[in-house]
Amino acid sequence: MSVLDLPVYGPTDPHGDEEHEPDVIVRVDFLMSREQLVTALGIAWAEIAGDRSPESLTVAEVRHEVEAWLSVQAFFALSDQMERDQAREFSPEQQRIMQVLAAAIGEAYPPRPAPVELRVQRPRYGTGTVTLATLDRGEVTVDEPSWCTGHDGETVGFFADVTHNGPETTAPVVTAKYGPSHILTVRVSHAPHAETQPEPFPLLAVELDGRGDLDPADGHNLARALRLAATRVDRAAVQLERIRRGRQ
Repeated sequence: MSVLDLPVYGPTDPHGDEEHEPDVIVRVDFLMSREQLVTALGIAWAEIAGDRSPESLTVAEVRHEVEAWLSVQAFFALSDQMERDQAREFSPEQQRIMQVLAAAIGEAYPPRPAPVELRVQRPRYGTGTVTLATLDRGEVTVDEPSWCTGHDGETVGFFADVTHNGPETTAPVVTAKYGPSHILTVRVSHAPHAETQPEPFPLLAVELDGRGDLDPADGHNLARALRLAATRVDRAAVQLERIRRGRQ
């Protein structure tokens, strides 16, 4: 049987050494027999048992404990070797070899890239236009529809991502169990320069949110909120039609 035919489990959780700040995540596939799995879990169980019964272990806990035991053994061996290396005095040739190996690690496990510094837009508004900064085209001047709320506070992105957004309309809902919230957010939106999913005309950007277990009273509260949401979506659709006809 090919290794590719074996079922794969994990990683369930990341494991590390508390004494060292992680720089990368290294994933290793262990080919393990049932006997090895039971042995690893048995060792881990001896350390975590306490007042629990083995029947209480969940699937996630079983996988976590097996993987944790394997990682502990690896980190124990590494820590032991690191202590021995610190106590040794390397010869010049050994030092050279370690420097070469460190360079090889740098190529095989390059550090994470530096975070990109996010810049905030400083839009300049003209008559029916706005000048924005972009990452790929520098400053650009584009048409600014009258219904757009502006671009102050937005982060600088790519030209294709420039988006005009109208005012948000929400539909609130209040339930005794979950308190005040809202189930709808809708606004007119247009990304006229989008490339992956072109938007030749403005659209309605709609976000629906809400789930839970309700009693009868809260069920009626939700029904009222949904009726209000439907009315507000209808109004937003009418506004969108006017915008598309050039009336706003």
